[in-house]
Amino acid sequence: MTDDIDSLGVQVWTVPLDRPPATVAALYRILSEREAERGDRCRFENDRRRFIVAHGALRLILAGCLDVPPEELRLERGRHGKPRLAGSSDLRFSLSHSGELALVAVTRQREVGVDVDRLRPGLPVEPFVQRFFPASDARFVAAAAGPTERAERFLRLWTRKEAVVKAAGARLVQGLGLTVLTDAESDAASDAESDAASDADADVVRDPSGRIPGAWAVRDLPVPDGCLAALAVAGAVAPRVSGPHSVDEL
Repeated sequence: MTDDIDSLGVQVWTVPLDRPPATVAALYRILSEREAERGDRCRFENDRRRFIVAHGALRLILAGCLDVPPEELRLERGRHGKPRLAGSSDLRFSLSHSGELALVAVTRQREVGVDVDRLRPGLPVEPFVQRFFPASDARFVAAAAGPTERAERFLRLWTRKEAVVKAAGARLVQGLGLTVLTDAESDAASDAESDAASDADADVVRDPSGRIPGAWAVRDLPVPDGCLAALAVAGAVAPRVSGPHSVDEL
């Protein structure tokens, strides 16, 4: 794989996790001892398969960027468990998975976070939103036409907050109070008849409390129906997103 990533570019990879046993076994062999142990501790076989495929694919992607064998990569945990490459590499990455889909985001120098989650229509989100989200977020969710749209609006905001939290290496509780509405969504929060669709450009998010320092460029990502996803990168400059690439390209 050609490494064409710079500090403004982000590669986003989609990883289908429903893989045949032979693929799972091959990916298991490139995991570190600690990763293999974590996978083996999964209670259910489907969870073990998803873990192995997600983390094995991550190794293949990073190895392709660095031109090293995937089993030789050394990963470590930073603040609040944020994964990173050991040593002095400027490569930054983030992994998220939900159900049978994983996403990997890779860039250089700038911290990056990605989050994907499955949509759960009818999920009663209002009490949680009213308690933990900013008032503008709560109004945006409440203005939805029905329970399915409310769940979709909630998840849209949730994935953006999670992406920032992952990029910053923060705790989730620190990100719940972030305001991540686009301008169009802010209008919809005050006018239920406004068009709530968001564009593909990144919006800049800052934490007014200062618990998550700095500015973060946040944008939604295209994913299959039934899921929502978002990307966050450090800084106020919108990233150039390449992808989604497929692991089948490796």
